[in-house]
Amino acid sequence: MTIQQPPVDGYCEQCGFNYDTGDLQGTVTLLIRQAADCSMALTKAAAGPDPDVVRLRPEPDVWSAIEYACHVRDVLEIQRQRIAQCLAEDRPVYAPMDRTRRVKQFKYEEQDPMEVAAALMRFAREFGAAARVLTPPQLGRLGLYNYPVRAPRTLGWIIRHTAHEIQHHRLDLITILAKVEPPIVPRPKAEPASEAESSSETEPSLEAESESGEKAAD
Repeated sequence: MTIQQPPVDGYCEQCGFNYDTGDLQGTVTLLIRQAADCSMALTKAAAGPDPDVVRLRPEPDVWSAIEYACHVRDVLEIQRQRIAQCLAEDRPVYAPMDRTRRVKQFKYEEQDPMEVAAALMRFAREFGAAARVLTPPQLGRLGLYNYPVRAPRTLGWIIRHTAHEIQHHRLDLITILAKVEPPIVPRPKAEPASEAESSSETEPSLEAESESGEKAAD
């Protein structure tokens, strides 16, 4: 995970997300589009010359691409469940996600990148469907959130915070792949033709000259 924790309100200087701007529909659209970017970046890297590049950590305390993708997938699933919990309960208390423990418990580094990418997109669409239909009174409903400090948060904030998580980790994932992906080796250039080959291709043979002369005489 990133060493410096991103903010959970206001403007994030690291990824450019702003909690104070954008309407609900636009925020959800952004979330789904950036989830798709995460999914495509992961599948493209896994289909490249070294599929295991998605499992490489650029530094010991920074997650690999597959670990970030698994985290994004799980965030989308859990946040959708929290929306449902908040609609069903009065002032719910959300169970902590425990993101650090999940990396080892669910063996993120061993998971199949294609399956992770597909699940990530499925949960993004499901989260978007649950978020888009919320009414203004529902967006104002409160639940007790645990990260980064224990505090009451509205459903509206949960949607924005989820969008920030996706935008921030999209940047993390793409930045990490840029560091660890092997360079694409260019195709070798064609060797220049040797003098003998050049002359045989460009100079007519004696036989051809003779035939040419005979035809000209005719």
